[in-house]
Amino acid sequence: MKELLFYEGNFCVKFKAPNASELTEYVLNKPEQFDDKSWAENCVLNTIPCTWQETMPLLAPSFEQFSKIVGKGFNYTLYDPWINCYNKGSYQDIHDHYTADFACVFFPNMGENFGKFFFFDRNSHCVNTKWRKLLNIQDMWYPNISPGDIMFFPGNILHGVTVHQSTETRKTLSCNCRLELPL
Repeated sequence: MKELLFYEGNFCVKFKAPNASELTEYVLNKPEQFDDKSWAENCVLNTIPCTWQETMPLLAPSFEQFSKIVGKGFNYTLYDPWINCYNKGSYQDIHDHYTADFACVFFPNMGENFGKFFFFDRNSHCVNTKWRKLLNIQDMWYPNISPGDIMFFPGNILHGVTVHQSTETRKTLSCNCRLELPL
């Protein structure tokens, strides 16, 4: 299902990954050898590095389905993915992936008091407070996510994760991609 976010250029595509159980097993069982990501300086979380070589076969069925939903075929370059690990008190500040044409997030587990993924409308300040109230214009949107869902969205869309309040670790597999279009 394609959801428009704020205007046509802002969208996400979310669906149950065709091989959700295989992806879930990979994410939840990958050894927790954490690294420091330079982009994580305003976040509280741990990251596990992955390689595109090990994840491409796992992600390929979802990329094919994404292409069908968008209704356009395309080639892409997958950059090295990573697994985000959210322990109690972890979060991600609002950010984008401006160097990527699109980003992808797989959600293997969910639970009570888990941090929530959200999108933020970077143009929300363009409408004054009274109009926002009258027209019920929101600047944040929380997609309804279930375990096994995968989501694709343009890299320039602002997004984040609220504070994780559970003692169970929340994990996600994330990656950035570049579209390879003929000139």
